[in-house]
Amino acid sequence: MSDLSQPPGATPDPVKRRLKYALVASLALNLLIIGAVAGTMMGHGRHQPPRPGKGEDFGMMGLTRVLPEDRRKEMRKLLRADRENLQPLVEEVRTARRAAADKLAAEPFDRAALEAAIANVAEKERTLRQSAVTAFIGHAESLKPDERAKLADFWRKKSEQPRRKKKDDRDDKDAGDAASSPPPPPSP
Repeated sequence: MSDLSQPPGATPDPVKRRLKYALVASLALNLLIIGAVAGTMMGHGRHQPPRPGKGEDFGMMGLTRVLPEDRRKEMRKLLRADRENLQPLVEEVRTARRAAADKLAAEPFDRAALEAAIANVAEKERTLRQSAVTAFIGHAESLKPDERAKLADFWRKKSEQPRRKKKDDRDDKDAGDAASSPPPPPSP
């Protein structure tokens, strides 16, 4: 909109100029906040507990790819049964995480309640992990010696691979530093 009270070519009022800059800054801040909220919402769900069989099978599913057909079918059937048996534990972890998130968002903030909720999440995750380990050990016990050796080789190779950085952690500086420094030790 143009101001008809000023002749063409006249400088605008300093108050109007400041108001215009304030509106632009406000718009930029609003867009920044909307972007942060949208990014958080899009990232929601990436930090879920591992699904049974996705990492919790300790490479057993990968091992089935190199087994003979009859053995492959047998092992995959057992692993699917493990997933079904572990599913209630996964749900317990998810429920505990939601409860912890509720404690985090609660007003007034209650530190003790949040600590207890986080401890509950950790306990549910330990239970899930222990159940997965128990199932894995049972399967490892049923493997033939050559099959266990193949699985052990997979573990060795995996432990020698450098840990990949998340996309957010990478930048040009890190890429330059990585070339001149040794790779980080594998995570336990």
